[in-house]
Amino acid sequence: MKTFLICLILSSHILGMNLVKFDHLEKLSEWFNLKDSLVKGYWIYSERFDSDYKPVGAINEGDFCVDDVARAVLVYTEAYRLTKNHEYLNLAKDASSFLIQMQAEDGEFYNFAYRDGTINMHGPTSYKSTSWWTLRAFWALAALAVETGDEQIFEAARKSHQAISRKPPIFADQLSIYILGLCEYNKIRNVKDEIKRYVELLLKFLIVEDDPTFRRFFSTQREEFRWNGWGNRYAEALIESYKVLGEEKLLNIAIESIELQIPLLSSSGFIYKLGKYVKLTPELSYAVEPLVVAAAKAYELTKDENMAFLSALAAAWYFGANRLGERMYGPNGEGYDGLEYMHVNKNAGAESTICAIRSMIYLGSLPIFFQKLATSMEGFVQNGMLVLEAETADPGISPVSLVTGDYGANVAFKFESRTRLKWSGVPEGKYYVYVAGEFGKNRCTVSSGSGSISKTLDGNGVFFVGQIETVSSLRLSLEGSGIVDQVILVPVVFGVSFEVEDQAWTVVYSVEETKKLKIVPGRYFERQIAKRERIFNVQLEKTGRFLLVQLEGMFNNDGIAVPEKPGNFDNLGGAVGAYLPAEELSEGVKVIRGISFLLKTIGLDNLRVSDQRLVLPETVRIKSVHLLAASNHGDYELTLKCDGDKFSVLVSDWCRGQKDLMFDFRYTASGQKEFIKCGLDVHSFELSRSIKEIVLSGSMNIHIFAITLELEDG
Repeated sequence: MKTFLICLILSSHILGMNLVKFDHLEKLSEWFNLKDSLVKGYWIYSERFDSDYKPVGAINEGDFCVDDVARAVLVYTEAYRLTKNHEYLNLAKDASSFLIQMQAEDGEFYNFAYRDGTINMHGPTSYKSTSWWTLRAFWALAALAVETGDEQIFEAARKSHQAISRKPPIFADQLSIYILGLCEYNKIRNVKDEIKRYVELLLKFLIVEDDPTFRRFFSTQREEFRWNGWGNRYAEALIESYKVLGEEKLLNIAIESIELQIPLLSSSGFIYKLGKYVKLTPELSYAVEPLVVAAAKAYELTKDENMAFLSALAAAWYFGANRLGERMYGPNGEGYDGLEYMHVNKNAGAESTICAIRSMIYLGSLPIFFQKLATSMEGFVQNGMLVLEAETADPGISPVSLVTGDYGANVAFKFESRTRLKWSGVPEGKYYVYVAGEFGKNRCTVSSGSGSISKTLDGNGVFFVGQIETVSSLRLSLEGSGIVDQVILVPVVFGVSFEVEDQAWTVVYSVEETKKLKIVPGRYFERQIAKRERIFNVQLEKTGRFLLVQLEGMFNNDGIAVPEKPGNFDNLGGAVGAYLPAEELSEGVKVIRGISFLLKTIGLDNLRVSDQRLVLPETVRIKSVHLLAASNHGDYELTLKCDGDKFSVLVSDWCRGQKDLMFDFRYTASGQKEFIKCGLDVHSFELSRSIKEIVLSGSMNIHIFAITLELEDG
């Protein structure tokens, strides 16, 4: 079937900066036959190869899904509403053809279909139900029916409404989508009473207990606090309900939620989820989009410029106002799939792309000043939540052991009897303290300097302990037995500072003040101090024509290990990750591609690159420099300076392609063998000159296991 590529940019009178581009999204589209009808779907995933993208399906699920196509229907419908450009309305109608064919007679939807026209009827994410995909289809079809008056589209929306009303959502995140659909459907049929009933139910999920940080968050469940970024549509649902019901409290709660969440998440990262622990990454487009849209809609209603400012601040995440300073929105409208701990996943599937485009649509509805603010931030500095993983603490002689599983960084500490943990180098300041783990009426004390706070913890999850002022280090004491996962520190005053066109701005939220949100000129949070180059004096060991550089004193990572003492090649955010098998490699000198390398396999065995300067004991005339290296989470450029000469090389991912030193398997963080071929590559640089220093610079995702100098006269 033919794939149609349509390059579309929203009208300049709506989007003066031409932010919205549908090029990449339409590259993911394809017409195919489904139930004897020609329908248009959007490929679920899009994998990046060099500078191009290849659409792919989801293994064992399908190639196209209702959840994503419904997003496309909605985003094109909203583009039409803003521009009145009928091309967008036609594209929305084209995509709705897939939704209609995926609907069962009872109004529910299957989710996944394959390109050959087969519907996945039984998969756990595809079975006929009123789950996420049906709720999203209802919202999209109702919005499109309002604009088209098309009887077939309206009938599909009516049937889905009827189905959902028989099996309504029980979780708040799904309930918010249903309310958004009802608000659209109300423009066709009067369902005002139903909207009122479900909004009142939604408000029961609002956190109202005495929690200084999360009071204006909604929990997905009423029994215990659970929140996720991808389902954070509560503020938008309240705003749309306010338009229907006219109840001021709905708008007020939405605004209070926006005022808290955007400064907190912009300063801390757009958190993936909260519940048993805080999961910071990956940061996803579909966690940013709900807040961009909600704040823009609040501005449209109130004309409060704080709302426009906050919408732009959230949208700035796409343009580099994030922890890594990386763009998350591509030149052709790609929404990148995730901001990880130390890298960007530049695959660009339908979901991430559509969420990015929807963010751009609503950013583009704001005055031009706020569009420039989102796209032109410089010197972005965050002062937000800190998450201290238990396993990164110094336990001293406390009786603790590592356990793996569903924890913040895949591991946690199991403790017995009285336990003390200490973290050094904690930034000084006033914080609200939370502790995450599995507890059974354990007495918990957090202290720093001369101050301390205590609380008895009981249950599984994140518990508020109290407020403390930190002085360089933090100590946690626990009595009894249980599992401690994280200590979470939320500044009493959090926010971000940045510059736009030489004007400094600060968005700050002070939990203790009556007027909590302030947006002021000037820089409240200072730039972080640039990292300093670290200098290491290294020794050389001669073997034939090679000088082996002794790097042991520089090693900062354990990428080769055994399950009894696990390593961590790929998880910068935690103490344990996947790693290469130590039993498959002998420690000492190993010849690879005719080059001798000095390898270590016990304890720290490689260095993550971070501006290291190696000073040799004397000037040596050499022919070549050889590195044994690999990277995690993709390919990264390494820069090597040898006195006056500079070289660059792309260090490839440890588990991609043929390697010069190859292993048949790797260990996962839990110690299981994963039969993926991974390994290390040799990188060689010709010099033919005398050198005294070597400087390494590049991403911390680059690992160097050995450096060998080849003598010119060897």
